[in-house]
Amino acid sequence: MSRKHFSWLAILALAAVIVAFLLPGDEAQEAEIVEQPLLPELQEQANDIAWLQVSAAGGEIIATLVRSDAGWTVEEADGYRADWEVLKSLLSGLAAARVVEPKTSNPSYYDRLGVEDVSAPDASGVQLAFAASTGLSAVILGNDARGREGQYARLAGAARSVLLDRSLDLPADRSAWLDRSIIDISDSEVVEVEIRHADGEIVVARKSSADDEDFVLEGVAEGFEPKSAWTVNSLAGSLSSLDLDDTSRADQLNWGGASSFRLLSADGLNVEVDLLAVPVEGEGEADEARWIRLQAGLFTTALDSGVEGDGDNAETAARADEINNRVAGWAYRIPDYKFNAMNKRIADLVQAVEPEE
Repeated sequence: MSRKHFSWLAILALAAVIVAFLLPGDEAQEAEIVEQPLLPELQEQANDIAWLQVSAAGGEIIATLVRSDAGWTVEEADGYRADWEVLKSLLSGLAAARVVEPKTSNPSYYDRLGVEDVSAPDASGVQLAFAASTGLSAVILGNDARGREGQYARLAGAARSVLLDRSLDLPADRSAWLDRSIIDISDSEVVEVEIRHADGEIVVARKSSADDEDFVLEGVAEGFEPKSAWTVNSLAGSLSSLDLDDTSRADQLNWGGASSFRLLSADGLNVEVDLLAVPVEGEGEADEARWIRLQAGLFTTALDSGVEGDGDNAETAARADEINNRVAGWAYRIPDYKFNAMNKRIADLVQAVEPEE
């Protein structure tokens, strides 16, 4: 190596030492974290995570998520199954998240970014904590950045906040952590609907053939007619894409006085739904929560529609078992409009026949 070349190397090395010496300690550390993963250890442990806890303002625990052989569940929802897609998206996103730039380490400014300690009663961020055995720091996710991509975050216990290269979905609503899908039966499959009210009124709509386009509403009094074919046909879509708002153990509710909704499909699937309106203080104009519980089975003479069906169909039996495995023992709070669709009376479906002129 020539002396000239060696001299240049020595000068560069000396310059680096001088720069490092002149840089304040905090700035040197800030430079080190840029473009680094927020939680580098999570990338290696992501598949082994088995416990998570989400908390928000005032230290309120939103959801404690636990993994077992049966999958992920939510402790605060009596162990109801969690939404794996929400969990997977969060963990994969968090494992890949990188620091774009350091932000304030002054606690007085944390609230501007939404990264103050969630123990504060007015905290706006949401915290995700891992099991102590993982050695992973809890993460507080704050506001989305304005005018650019990314989200502010801070590791719990750390002074420095940071801007991440992405926004992550960490819901502060417990229901968002639940597997919200209850059941999905397309209206095109349905051949009969029956509603039994607690006061004895019965509403029945059926097709005489699975190929019929419209349902026939039975028991229409003289001088009345269905409001429209759509009004009657819409009963068949009551269990289509039915999602929950909340869940509870079914035995925690008193089902005395419940109405019932029953649906029969062309392949012999029979689904029975109990409908219960529970008074709730201060929850909207009706002040009632709408709850249901379900049970699936095969075609029986109790709903003899006259439609050809195979009650011994193995595929239908397997489908009924799958539904029961999901819903047995559970009650579901559902949107009012879905509940009301299953709780129609004849008066809701008919109108007086206009006299001929």
